[in-house]
Amino acid sequence: MIRATMTLEPGRQRYHGLDALRAFAMLLGVVIHVALYFQETPPDAIWPIRSIERSPFAGLLVIAIHVFRMPLFFVMAGFFAAMMLERRGAAQFVGNRLLRIGLPFVAGWFILFPLVKFSFIFAMFHGGGVDVRDSIAGAASTLATEGAWSDASPIHLWFLYYLLILYAGVLAAGLLVRSIPPLGRAWQRIASCCITGRWRLPILITATFGLLTTMDMPGADTPTDFVPQIRVLLYYGFFLLVGWAFWKHRGAVGDLHRWSWLRLLLGLFALGGSTVLMITYFVTAFEGSGFDSTEATVLYYLTQVVIAATVWLMILGGIGVAERIMRRHHPVIRYLVDASYWIYLAHLPLCVFLPALLRDWQLDGTVQMFVLMALVTVLLVVVWQALLGIIPSRRTVSSTRNA
Repeated sequence: MIRATMTLEPGRQRYHGLDALRAFAMLLGVVIHVALYFQETPPDAIWPIRSIERSPFAGLLVIAIHVFRMPLFFVMAGFFAAMMLERRGAAQFVGNRLLRIGLPFVAGWFILFPLVKFSFIFAMFHGGGVDVRDSIAGAASTLATEGAWSDASPIHLWFLYYLLILYAGVLAAGLLVRSIPPLGRAWQRIASCCITGRWRLPILITATFGLLTTMDMPGADTPTDFVPQIRVLLYYGFFLLVGWAFWKHRGAVGDLHRWSWLRLLLGLFALGGSTVLMITYFVTAFEGSGFDSTEATVLYYLTQVVIAATVWLMILGGIGVAERIMRRHHPVIRYLVDASYWIYLAHLPLCVFLPALLRDWQLDGTVQMFVLMALVTVLLVVVWQALLGIIPSRRTVSSTRNA
């Protein structure tokens, strides 16, 4: 039944489940960046402020989401990029990627970096006991003195930066593969083994583990400057290539319907295990025998193995489940899919500013955390509606149906 459906569908079918997965990966940005504020661990260089009321679930959310979120996103990015290149050609592909990725990265960074910087400075002032009005004035003064774009970093937009580099690399590699037939045949064999072969899962896990062993800490490193990190490019480039190969062998998407719930449940179980292992590693390294100890080294490699398995069980299970339960258009989900890119681009200043603004709120930390996640998302959806001139009425449903 599934195989027949996949073969009979027209070449321009819409993958509603994969669209939703891509949006899910973007929307998790709000979750992880709000959760960072409520962690029970001390402030650090990544997030130098903490809430008065902490949540025992915040750190678990941060670690767990970090394991699978960006790999999932890069697989989806590779799939849809390959689809666009095949349907529109190289010239339109380049133009679209520059418009959809390059322009938001450049323009967005110049707007968002000062806002993020202002929000962190405000949070530091207000966290030190300064009232809201003086904290805002102090943050504005500091920003003006230091310079709005000083100490530049790509902030959360690093993934757009890396996508642009990887797209250029894939296009160059495609030219090379087409000009050298043996390379093309080798690519086809490798892609087929990774996507449709019976050893697909072990191959993907092994390759991912090998790439993870180049990282400084368990999991994947997060870029903090504009100098591309080769190990991070290779890691996420691998996921992008797998997504690309999935488009070339897209019949495998239908095959993933089978046993999809089992894969996803195993992935969630492995996610719990990798989260526990990461916590154990950091406790051992920071409070125990140190990073160079035998115990920490063994934990590092064990954690990376479990993370590699987790990532692919979650991705393959997620693809199968999403495509299995979302076989047709759904207006609400379609709307969230369309809004998700805007939400991801614009969310970080609010994820810093709002929790700091409400730091004196007398409410349980876990409840605060989830309320703020919802509040940030709702505010950004309202702005999204305003930007598009959308009024919550039948026009919304009509427009999403025609999207």
